[in-house]
Amino acid sequence: MKKPQPKHIVMAALFAACALVLVFTHHDADDELVEATPRPAQPSVAQAAPRGADAERGAAAAPGTVAIAAIRARAERGDAGAHALFNTLMLAPPLPSAAPAQVDVPPLPNTPAMPFTYLGKQLANGHWEVYLARGDDTLIVHEQMVIDGTYKVDAIAPPNLTLVYLPQKLVQTLDIGSAD
Repeated sequence: MKKPQPKHIVMAALFAACALVLVFTHHDADDELVEATPRPAQPSVAQAAPRGADAERGAAAAPGTVAIAAIRARAERGDAGAHALFNTLMLAPPLPSAAPAQVDVPPLPNTPAMPFTYLGKQLANGHWEVYLARGDDTLIVHEQMVIDGTYKVDAIAPPNLTLVYLPQKLVQTLDIGSAD
């Protein structure tokens, strides 16, 4: 059997001491009893308990009685406001709204359907040439080439071919597969 370590012995002794304190401490029945106090007649709103220095004088005049202030809504309080809860002081003026009110956003232009179909690609002399089909025509395109004045081949970087639709200056991409 293992020899108990000193820290375990100390912990067991502390546990036993706590248990003895709980068992043998004096518990009065008065400690657990909460007594009800008689309530005075309900004052009207005009006769609500005074505040400030008047409250201290009223408590001194009738020893043994408790003055309870009337319940009032927060809106009736003089310090009610957006930051009255913690009495903060705003040193900087509030920031203006980030977005102007009622800005009409023009609708996005309709992107035309891609008229080209990808057929293949070839790396020739360190530059890519891509074979595209439009209807019955077959086109061989290179970077910065303009096709019929409507499309410009912006970049050929497999796996994408980037085209610009010139009338609306919209960028479209066509998947051409990886460089392998």
